[in-house]
Amino acid sequence: MDIKRLLHDAEIDAEKMSAVIRLVVFATLAIAILFTDGSLDSATAIELTTGVYGVGAVVGLIMAWRAVFHPVIPYLFVTFDVILVSVQILMLTELMGMESHSSFAIPAAGLIFVILIHASMRYRPWLIVYAASLFLIVLGFDSLFFAQDPAANANTHMMQHSGMASVMNYQILPYALVVLAAFILFIASHRTRILLLKSITQTDRAAKLARYFSPNLANSLAEGDDDQLLAGRRLSAAVLFLDIRGFTAMGESMTPEELTSFLSEFRNRLTKPIFAHGGTVDKFIGDAIMAVFGTPQQKPDDASRAVTCALEILKESENWSNERQRSGKRPVAIGIGVHYGEVFAGALGNEQLLEYTVIGDTVNVAERLEGLSRDVGSPLVISAALLDAAASTQETAEWRRLPPQKLKGHLQPVDAFCLGSQA
Repeated sequence: MDIKRLLHDAEIDAEKMSAVIRLVVFATLAIAILFTDGSLDSATAIELTTGVYGVGAVVGLIMAWRAVFHPVIPYLFVTFDVILVSVQILMLTELMGMESHSSFAIPAAGLIFVILIHASMRYRPWLIVYAASLFLIVLGFDSLFFAQDPAANANTHMMQHSGMASVMNYQILPYALVVLAAFILFIASHRTRILLLKSITQTDRAAKLARYFSPNLANSLAEGDDDQLLAGRRLSAAVLFLDIRGFTAMGESMTPEELTSFLSEFRNRLTKPIFAHGGTVDKFIGDAIMAVFGTPQQKPDDASRAVTCALEILKESENWSNERQRSGKRPVAIGIGVHYGEVFAGALGNEQLLEYTVIGDTVNVAERLEGLSRDVGSPLVISAALLDAAASTQETAEWRRLPPQKLKGHLQPVDAFCLGSQA
Protein backbone atom coordinates (compact mmCIF):
# COMPACT_ATOMS: atom_id res chain seq x y z
CA MET A 1 0.00 0.00 0.00
CA ASP A 2 1.44 3.38 -1.07
CA ILE A 3 0.63 6.70 0.65
CA LYS A 4 0.96 8.66 -2.60
CA ARG A 5 -1.42 6.29 -4.35
CA LEU A 6 -3.97 6.57 -1.53
CA LEU A 7 -3.76 10.37 -1.64
CA HIS A 8 -4.13 10.22 -5.42
CA ASP A 9 -7.25 8.06 -5.02
CA ALA A 10 -8.69 10.53 -2.52
CA GLU A 11 -8.10 13.40 -4.95
CA ILE A 12 -9.75 11.41 -7.75
CA ASP A 13 -12.82 10.94 -5.54
CA ALA A 14 -12.78 14.67 -4.79
CA GLU A 15 -12.69 15.44 -8.52
CA LYS A 16 -15.69 13.16 -9.09
CA MET A 17 -17.68 15.03 -6.47
CA SER A 18 -16.40 18.30 -7.89
CA ALA A 19 -17.66 17.35 -11.35
CA VAL A 20 -21.11 16.60 -9.96
CA ILE A 21 -21.22 19.94 -8.15
CA ARG A 22 -20.17 21.70 -11.35
CA LEU A 23 -23.22 20.20 -13.06
CA VAL A 24 -25.38 21.53 -10.21
CA VAL A 25 -23.90 25.00 -10.70
CA PHE A 26 -24.62 24.73 -14.42
CA ALA A 27 -28.24 23.76 -13.68
CA THR A 28 -28.56 26.74 -11.31
CA LEU A 29 -27.33 29.14 -13.95
CA ALA A 30 -29.66 27.63 -16.54
CA ILE A 31 -32.66 28.04 -14.22
CA ALA A 32 -31.66 31.64 -13.48
CA ILE A 33 -31.65 32.39 -17.21
CA LEU A 34 -35.11 30.90 -17.71
CA PHE A 35 -36.61 33.29 -15.18
CA THR A 36 -34.71 36.37 -16.30
CA ASP A 37 -36.02 38.92 -18.81
CA GLY A 38 -33.73 41.03 -20.90
CA SER A 39 -32.62 42.05 -24.34
CA LEU A 40 -32.21 39.40 -27.00
CA ASP A 41 -28.49 40.11 -27.44
CA SER A 42 -27.75 39.85 -23.72
CA ALA A 43 -29.84 36.72 -23.33
CA THR A 44 -28.06 35.06 -26.24
CA ALA A 45 -24.62 35.90 -24.79
CA ILE A 46 -25.61 34.51 -21.39
CA GLU A 47 -27.02 31.35 -22.92
CA LEU A 48 -23.79 30.92 -24.89
CA THR A 49 -21.55 31.22 -21.82
CA THR A 50 -23.87 28.95 -19.88
CA GLY A 51 -23.58 26.38 -22.66
CA VAL A 52 -19.78 26.66 -22.53
CA TYR A 53 -19.91 26.10 -18.77
CA GLY A 54 -22.13 23.06 -19.30
CA VAL A 55 -19.66 21.58 -21.79
CA GLY A 56 -16.85 22.14 -19.29
CA ALA A 57 -18.91 20.43 -16.59
CA VAL A 58 -19.44 17.36 -18.79
CA VAL A 59 -15.72 17.24 -19.72
CA GLY A 60 -14.78 17.41 -16.04
CA LEU A 61 -17.21 14.59 -15.23
CA ILE A 62 -15.76 12.34 -17.95
CA MET A 63 -12.16 13.03 -16.87
CA ALA A 64 -12.98 12.37 -13.22
CA TRP A 65 -14.74 9.06 -13.90
CA ARG A 66 -11.86 7.95 -16.11
CA ALA A 67 -9.45 8.80 -13.26
CA VAL A 68 -7.56 11.34 -15.36
CA PHE A 69 -5.76 13.51 -12.84
CA HIS A 70 -2.78 15.84 -12.55
CA PRO A 71 -2.12 18.42 -9.80
CA VAL A 72 -2.58 21.20 -12.38
CA ILE A 73 -6.09 20.05 -13.35
CA PRO A 74 -7.87 21.46 -10.23
CA TYR A 75 -6.34 24.88 -10.93
CA LEU A 76 -7.44 24.77 -14.57
CA PHE A 77 -11.00 23.89 -13.65
CA VAL A 78 -11.13 26.51 -10.89
CA THR A 79 -9.95 29.11 -13.41
CA PHE A 80 -12.68 27.92 -15.77
CA ASP A 81 -15.31 28.02 -13.00
CA VAL A 82 -14.39 31.47 -11.70
CA ILE A 83 -14.17 33.18 -15.08
CA LEU A 84 -17.41 31.67 -16.43
CA VAL A 85 -19.36 32.34 -13.23
CA SER A 86 -18.00 35.89 -12.98
CA VAL A 87 -18.93 36.63 -16.58
CA GLN A 88 -22.37 35.14 -15.98
CA ILE A 89 -22.90 37.30 -12.90
CA LEU A 90 -21.92 40.48 -14.76
CA MET A 91 -24.13 39.59 -17.71
CA LEU A 92 -27.10 38.74 -15.49
CA THR A 93 -26.64 42.08 -13.72
CA GLU A 94 -26.86 43.89 -17.04
CA LEU A 95 -29.72 41.69 -18.25
CA MET A 96 -31.75 42.51 -15.14
CA GLY A 97 -31.27 46.22 -15.80
CA MET A 98 -29.25 46.77 -12.64
CA GLU A 99 -26.20 49.00 -12.26
CA SER A 100 -22.88 47.22 -12.72
CA HIS A 101 -21.81 47.78 -9.12
CA SER A 102 -24.85 45.78 -7.97
CA SER A 103 -23.47 42.43 -9.16
CA PHE A 104 -23.27 41.09 -5.61
CA ALA A 105 -26.91 41.98 -5.01
CA ILE A 106 -28.35 39.45 -7.48
CA PRO A 107 -29.10 35.89 -6.27
CA ALA A 108 -26.64 34.36 -8.75
CA ALA A 109 -23.79 36.11 -6.87
CA GLY A 110 -24.17 33.44 -4.23
CA LEU A 111 -22.42 31.13 -6.69
CA ILE A 112 -19.17 32.90 -5.76
CA PHE A 113 -19.29 31.28 -2.34
CA VAL A 114 -20.45 27.98 -3.89
CA ILE A 115 -17.32 27.98 -6.08
CA LEU A 116 -15.12 28.72 -3.05
CA ILE A 117 -16.70 25.88 -1.07
CA HIS A 118 -16.38 23.76 -4.20
CA ALA A 119 -12.63 24.49 -4.31
CA SER A 120 -12.25 23.55 -0.63
CA MET A 121 -13.31 19.97 -1.42
CA ARG A 122 -10.08 19.27 -3.34
CA TYR A 123 -7.81 18.88 -0.25
CA ARG A 124 -5.72 21.79 -1.60
CA PRO A 125 -5.94 24.85 0.69
CA TRP A 126 -4.06 27.15 -1.68
CA LEU A 127 -6.60 26.40 -4.39
CA ILE A 128 -9.13 28.37 -2.32
CA VAL A 129 -6.78 31.35 -2.13
CA TYR A 130 -6.28 31.14 -5.88
CA ALA A 131 -10.05 31.01 -6.55
CA ALA A 132 -10.79 33.95 -4.25
CA SER A 133 -7.99 36.04 -5.76
CA LEU A 134 -9.26 35.31 -9.24
CA PHE A 135 -12.79 36.39 -8.27
CA LEU A 136 -11.48 39.64 -6.79
CA ILE A 137 -9.43 40.35 -9.92
CA VAL A 138 -12.21 39.58 -12.42
CA LEU A 139 -15.02 41.35 -10.55
CA GLY A 140 -12.64 44.08 -9.40
CA PHE A 141 -12.34 45.36 -12.96
CA ASP A 142 -16.04 46.10 -12.88
CA SER A 143 -15.67 48.08 -9.66
CA LEU A 144 -12.73 49.93 -11.18
CA PHE A 145 -14.78 51.02 -14.17
CA PHE A 146 -17.67 51.86 -11.85
CA ALA A 147 -15.36 54.03 -9.77
CA GLN A 148 -14.55 56.00 -12.95
CA ASP A 149 -18.24 56.65 -13.62
CA PRO A 150 -18.95 60.32 -12.73
CA ALA A 151 -22.45 59.49 -11.59
CA ALA A 152 -21.11 56.74 -9.38
CA ASN A 153 -18.50 59.08 -7.90
CA ALA A 154 -21.20 61.62 -7.18
CA ASN A 155 -23.32 58.93 -5.56
CA THR A 156 -20.40 57.80 -3.41
CA HIS A 157 -19.72 61.45 -2.45
CA MET A 158 -23.33 61.82 -1.30
CA MET A 159 -23.06 58.63 0.79
CA GLN A 160 -19.90 59.85 2.46
CA HIS A 161 -21.58 63.12 3.37
CA SER A 162 -24.52 61.17 4.77
CA GLY A 163 -22.21 59.63 7.39
CA MET A 164 -21.45 56.17 5.87
CA ALA A 165 -17.77 55.12 6.03
CA SER A 166 -16.27 54.75 2.58
CA VAL A 167 -14.12 51.72 3.54
CA MET A 168 -17.23 49.71 4.43
CA ASN A 169 -19.67 50.94 1.79
CA TYR A 170 -21.62 48.73 -0.58
CA GLN A 171 -18.67 48.54 -2.99
CA ILE A 172 -16.10 47.23 -0.48
CA LEU A 173 -18.11 45.00 1.85
CA PRO A 174 -18.86 42.19 -0.68
CA TYR A 175 -15.17 41.84 -1.50
CA ALA A 176 -14.32 41.76 2.19
CA LEU A 177 -16.85 38.95 2.64
CA VAL A 178 -15.19 36.97 -0.18
CA VAL A 179 -11.81 37.38 1.53
CA LEU A 180 -13.25 36.35 4.91
CA ALA A 181 -14.98 33.30 3.44
CA ALA A 182 -11.77 32.29 1.64
CA PHE A 183 -9.77 32.62 4.87
CA ILE A 184 -12.20 30.42 6.84
CA LEU A 185 -12.32 27.80 4.08
CA PHE A 186 -8.53 27.85 3.80
CA ILE A 187 -8.20 26.99 7.50
CA ALA A 188 -10.87 24.27 7.25
CA SER A 189 -9.31 22.78 4.11
CA HIS A 190 -5.84 22.84 5.65
CA ARG A 191 -7.08 20.92 8.70
CA THR A 192 -8.96 18.46 6.47
CA ARG A 193 -5.83 17.76 4.43
CA ILE A 194 -3.80 17.16 7.61
CA LEU A 195 -6.44 14.74 8.90
CA LEU A 196 -6.56 13.01 5.50
CA LEU A 197 -2.80 12.52 5.42
CA LYS A 198 -2.82 11.28 9.01
CA SER A 199 -5.61 8.82 8.19
CA ILE A 200 -3.83 7.58 5.05
CA THR A 201 -0.55 7.18 6.95
CA GLN A 202 -2.30 5.24 9.71
CA THR A 203 -4.07 3.00 7.15
CA ASP A 204 -0.79 2.34 5.35
CA ARG A 205 0.95 1.59 8.65
CA ALA A 206 -1.82 -0.79 9.71
CA ALA A 207 -1.60 -2.60 6.37
CA LYS A 208 2.15 -3.11 6.80
CA LEU A 209 1.76 -4.26 10.41
CA ALA A 210 -1.00 -6.67 9.34
CA ARG A 211 1.59 -8.72 7.50
CA TYR A 212 3.16 -9.61 10.86
CA PHE A 213 0.45 -9.12 13.46
CA SER A 214 -3.13 -10.26 13.72
CA PRO A 215 -5.37 -7.59 12.09
CA ASN A 216 -6.95 -6.35 15.33
CA LEU A 217 -3.51 -6.02 16.94
CA ALA A 218 -2.12 -4.27 13.86
CA ASN A 219 -4.87 -1.65 14.07
CA SER A 220 -4.24 -1.00 17.75
CA LEU A 221 -0.50 -0.63 17.12
CA ALA A 222 -1.14 1.70 14.18
CA GLU A 223 -3.31 3.91 16.36
CA GLY A 224 -1.00 3.84 19.38
CA ASP A 225 2.43 5.04 20.34
CA ASP A 226 5.56 3.24 19.12
CA ASP A 227 7.35 3.61 22.45
CA GLN A 228 5.74 0.57 24.05
CA LEU A 229 6.28 -1.49 20.90
CA LEU A 230 9.95 -0.62 20.50
CA ALA A 231 10.98 -0.58 24.17
CA GLY A 232 12.68 -3.80 25.26
CA ARG A 233 11.17 -5.77 28.13
CA ARG A 234 11.06 -9.26 29.59
CA LEU A 235 7.78 -11.15 29.59
CA SER A 236 6.31 -14.64 29.36
CA ALA A 237 5.25 -15.79 25.89
CA ALA A 238 4.63 -18.90 23.80
CA VAL A 239 7.03 -19.37 20.88
CA LEU A 240 6.09 -21.59 17.93
CA PHE A 241 8.42 -22.89 15.23
CA LEU A 242 7.17 -24.73 12.16
CA ASP A 243 9.23 -26.13 9.31
CA ILE A 244 8.61 -28.07 6.09
CA ARG A 245 9.98 -31.59 6.14
CA GLY A 246 12.27 -32.47 3.24
CA PHE A 247 12.13 -28.98 1.76
CA THR A 248 15.69 -29.04 0.41
CA ALA A 249 14.95 -32.04 -1.80
CA MET A 250 11.62 -30.54 -2.90
CA GLY A 251 13.24 -27.20 -3.77
CA GLU A 252 15.89 -28.82 -5.94
CA SER A 253 13.22 -30.36 -8.17
CA MET A 254 11.31 -27.07 -8.64
CA THR A 255 11.84 -24.24 -11.09
CA PRO A 256 12.37 -20.76 -9.56
CA GLU A 257 8.78 -19.86 -10.46
CA GLU A 258 7.41 -23.04 -8.87
CA LEU A 259 9.53 -22.50 -5.75
CA THR A 260 8.34 -18.91 -5.38
CA SER A 261 4.71 -19.97 -5.78
CA PHE A 262 5.15 -22.84 -3.31
CA LEU A 263 6.67 -20.67 -0.58
CA SER A 264 4.07 -17.95 -1.10
CA GLU A 265 1.23 -20.45 -0.72
CA PHE A 266 2.95 -22.02 2.28
CA ARG A 267 3.25 -18.70 4.08
CA ASN A 268 -0.20 -17.52 3.09
CA ARG A 269 -2.01 -20.67 4.22
CA LEU A 270 -0.12 -21.45 7.41
CA THR A 271 -0.01 -17.92 8.78
CA LYS A 272 -3.79 -17.60 8.69
CA PRO A 273 -4.26 -19.78 11.81
CA ILE A 274 -1.57 -17.74 13.55
CA PHE A 275 -3.35 -14.45 12.87
CA ALA A 276 -6.75 -16.02 13.60
CA HIS A 277 -5.57 -16.83 17.13
CA GLY A 278 -3.95 -13.45 17.78
CA GLY A 279 -0.37 -14.57 17.22
CA THR A 280 2.50 -12.59 15.74
CA VAL A 281 4.70 -13.76 12.88
CA ASP A 282 8.10 -12.89 14.26
CA LYS A 283 9.99 -13.86 11.13
CA PHE A 284 10.13 -16.09 8.07
CA ILE A 285 13.29 -18.20 7.84
CA GLY A 286 13.28 -19.79 4.39
CA ASP A 287 10.79 -22.65 4.71
CA ALA A 288 10.30 -22.02 8.44
CA ILE A 289 8.02 -19.69 10.37
CA MET A 290 8.56 -18.36 13.88
CA ALA A 291 5.43 -17.12 15.65
CA VAL A 292 4.91 -15.66 19.10
CA PHE A 293 1.85 -15.49 21.35
CA GLY A 294 2.14 -12.83 24.04
CA THR A 295 3.90 -9.96 22.28
CA PRO A 296 3.63 -7.06 21.95
CA GLN A 297 0.54 -7.45 24.16
CA GLN A 298 0.14 -10.20 26.74
CA LYS A 299 -3.11 -12.03 27.34
CA PRO A 300 -4.00 -14.66 29.98
CA ASP A 301 -4.67 -17.32 27.31
CA ASP A 302 -1.46 -16.90 25.27
CA ALA A 303 -0.34 -20.50 25.93
CA SER A 304 -3.79 -21.92 25.25
CA ARG A 305 -4.08 -20.07 21.95
CA ALA A 306 -0.62 -21.27 20.91
CA VAL A 307 -1.59 -24.92 21.42
CA THR A 308 -4.90 -24.50 19.58
CA CYS A 309 -3.12 -22.69 16.77
CA ALA A 310 -0.53 -25.47 16.40
CA LEU A 311 -3.29 -28.06 16.06
CA GLU A 312 -5.09 -25.97 13.43
CA ILE A 313 -1.86 -25.46 11.50
CA LEU A 314 -1.54 -29.25 11.29
CA LYS A 315 -5.08 -29.53 9.93
CA GLU A 316 -4.43 -26.78 7.38
CA SER A 317 -1.17 -28.37 6.26
CA GLU A 318 -2.93 -31.72 5.87
CA ASN A 319 -5.64 -30.10 3.72
CA TRP A 320 -2.99 -28.38 1.63
CA SER A 321 -1.06 -31.64 1.21
CA ASN A 322 -4.20 -33.48 0.07
CA GLU A 323 -4.97 -30.74 -2.45
CA ARG A 324 -1.46 -31.00 -3.85
CA GLN A 325 -1.72 -34.77 -4.17
CA ARG A 326 -5.04 -34.51 -6.00
CA SER A 327 -3.41 -32.18 -8.52
CA GLY A 328 -0.46 -34.54 -9.03
CA LYS A 329 2.04 -32.68 -6.88
CA ARG A 330 4.22 -33.87 -4.02
CA PRO A 331 2.55 -33.98 -0.59
CA VAL A 332 3.72 -31.67 2.19
CA ALA A 333 4.67 -32.58 5.75
CA ILE A 334 5.58 -30.15 8.50
CA GLY A 335 7.02 -30.25 11.98
CA ILE A 336 6.05 -27.93 14.84
CA GLY A 337 7.69 -27.18 18.19
CA VAL A 338 6.16 -24.90 20.85
CA HIS A 339 7.48 -23.76 24.22
CA TYR A 340 6.32 -21.30 26.87
CA GLY A 341 8.61 -19.20 29.04
CA GLU A 342 10.35 -15.89 29.54
CA VAL A 343 11.61 -13.97 26.50
CA PHE A 344 13.16 -10.58 25.85
CA ALA A 345 10.95 -8.65 23.38
CA GLY A 346 11.88 -5.39 21.69
CA ALA A 347 13.31 -3.64 18.66
CA LEU A 348 16.85 -4.72 17.84
CA GLY A 349 19.19 -3.21 15.25
CA ASN A 350 20.31 0.27 14.36
CA GLU A 351 18.90 3.42 12.76
CA GLN A 352 19.10 1.88 9.29
CA LEU A 353 17.43 -1.43 10.18
CA LEU A 354 15.20 -2.17 13.16
CA GLU A 355 13.51 -5.51 13.77
CA TYR A 356 10.95 -6.19 16.45
CA THR A 357 11.64 -9.70 17.71
CA VAL A 358 11.94 -11.95 20.75
CA ILE A 359 15.11 -13.65 21.93
CA GLY A 360 16.11 -15.90 24.80
CA ASP A 361 16.27 -19.50 25.94
CA THR A 362 12.54 -20.00 25.28
CA VAL A 363 13.11 -19.32 21.58
CA ASN A 364 15.99 -21.80 21.45
CA VAL A 365 13.96 -24.50 23.17
CA ALA A 366 11.02 -24.03 20.79
CA GLU A 367 13.35 -24.41 17.81
CA ARG A 368 14.95 -27.54 19.31
CA LEU A 369 11.50 -29.06 19.97
CA GLU A 370 10.64 -28.56 16.30
CA GLY A 371 13.81 -30.47 15.40
CA LEU A 372 12.91 -33.14 17.97
CA SER A 373 9.61 -33.75 16.18
CA ARG A 374 11.57 -35.44 13.37
CA ASP A 375 13.32 -37.78 15.81
CA VAL A 376 10.14 -38.88 17.59
CA GLY A 377 8.12 -39.23 14.40
CA SER A 378 5.43 -36.76 15.42
CA PRO A 379 4.34 -33.58 13.62
CA LEU A 380 4.02 -31.66 16.89
CA VAL A 381 6.13 -31.51 20.05
CA ILE A 382 5.34 -29.11 22.89
CA SER A 383 6.95 -28.53 26.28
CA ALA A 384 5.34 -29.49 29.55
CA ALA A 385 5.64 -25.83 30.56
CA LEU A 386 3.37 -24.88 27.65
CA LEU A 387 0.85 -27.61 28.39
CA ASP A 388 0.73 -26.64 32.06
CA ALA A 389 0.15 -22.98 31.14
CA ALA A 390 -2.55 -24.04 28.67
CA ALA A 391 -4.46 -26.25 31.11
CA SER A 392 -7.77 -25.67 29.30
CA THR A 393 -6.46 -27.35 26.14
CA GLN A 394 -4.92 -30.46 27.70
CA GLU A 395 -7.89 -32.60 26.69
CA THR A 396 -8.25 -31.28 23.12
CA ALA A 397 -5.62 -33.65 21.74
CA GLU A 398 -3.95 -36.98 22.57
CA TRP A 399 -0.54 -36.21 24.04
CA ARG A 400 2.22 -38.69 24.80
CA ARG A 401 4.83 -37.81 27.38
CA LEU A 402 8.41 -38.12 26.17
CA PRO A 403 11.42 -38.95 28.35
CA PRO A 404 13.21 -35.82 29.64
CA GLN A 405 14.98 -34.35 26.62
CA LYS A 406 18.53 -33.06 26.69
CA LEU A 407 18.42 -30.28 24.12
CA LYS A 408 21.44 -28.67 22.53
CA GLY A 409 22.32 -25.35 24.18
CA HIS A 410 20.00 -26.00 27.13
CA LEU A 411 21.49 -27.00 30.48
CA GLN A 412 18.53 -28.77 32.10
CA PRO A 413 16.51 -31.60 30.50
CA VAL A 414 13.15 -30.47 29.12
CA ASP A 415 9.90 -32.30 29.79
CA ALA A 416 7.97 -32.55 26.55
CA PHE A 417 4.93 -34.12 24.95
CA CYS A 418 4.34 -35.20 21.37
CA LEU A 419 1.08 -35.56 19.50
CA GLY A 420 -0.07 -39.17 19.01
CA SER A 421 -0.25 -42.34 21.02
CA GLN A 422 2.95 -43.81 19.62
CA ALA A 423 6.22 -42.42 18.42
